[in-house]
Amino acid sequence: MSEQLDILCVGLSCLDIINEVSYYPEEDMDCRFLLDDFAKYGVNTDHLVEVGGCSCPTSCVILSQTTGSRTIIHANAGLPELSVDDFSKVDLTVFDWIHFEGRNVANVVKMIEVVRKHNQKHQDSKSITISVEVEKAKAELDALIPLPDVLFVSKDYAKFKGFSNMAETVEKIQTQAYPGCLVICPWGEAGASMGREGSELVKSPAFPPTKVVDTLGAGDTFNAATIFALSRGYSHSSSITFACRLAGAKVGVQGWEAFRQILCDSNLGTPLTSSTSELMGRGS
Repeated sequence: MSEQLDILCVGLSCLDIINEVSYYPEEDMDCRFLLDDFAKYGVNTDHLVEVGGCSCPTSCVILSQTTGSRTIIHANAGLPELSVDDFSKVDLTVFDWIHFEGRNVANVVKMIEVVRKHNQKHQDSKSITISVEVEKAKAELDALIPLPDVLFVSKDYAKFKGFSNMAETVEKIQTQAYPGCLVICPWGEAGASMGREGSELVKSPAFPPTKVVDTLGAGDTFNAATIFALSRGYSHSSSITFACRLAGAKVGVQGWEAFRQILCDSNLGTPLTSSTSELMGRGS
């Protein structure tokens, strides 16, 4: 028998998580699924920009049944960010509110400038409200802080900037924001705060479900619910409470279909349940 040799291996160790499915989507099926899903939920895609030679961005999400936490593996095979030229082709006169995700910063800065110029040119009509979400803990997002009328600041970004709670975040960000900007900061289980410089800070508690099932999309739900309520003239207090209630409901169910069913079967789909109207007008 030959002498035993010691062998050194140099490389990378990797955890393989294998997902076995009955079939894998063919090319372009993911994009078709997204378009069909938008149509199912009544989302207009007339201004969608299609880019040839790229596959659909895809995320694989691992949800923990114990904690409800999520791990996301994202792949984007070369799809470029939205260009200012493509955005400039949109007829802005049909919109009351435009919301920007905090990414593609250099182009988003220019897109917001396009909207500002549109508002200046059409002063005889209602101005388009501009909102932005800064979510990721990235310094490049600082450039977006002074630009919108409504600013959503995530807990992750706030902590990245050294803030310890939502009230401090709203107060400090207000000093850097666009004049009169409404700053909104959701803080998970602590609820959310909202305010603009010179006005009273408004707070809402969180409304956690009995069991955390799926946290995916809770932040988007909060943003959408806030925009929905504010754009219809509801007070700051009603709007932020409405958003916290819906975000809490989303965390308690799996996916969007179950969430939609909850909205249909309850009064969660309206900001107010009282018979007394709290329509206070924009900025109340």
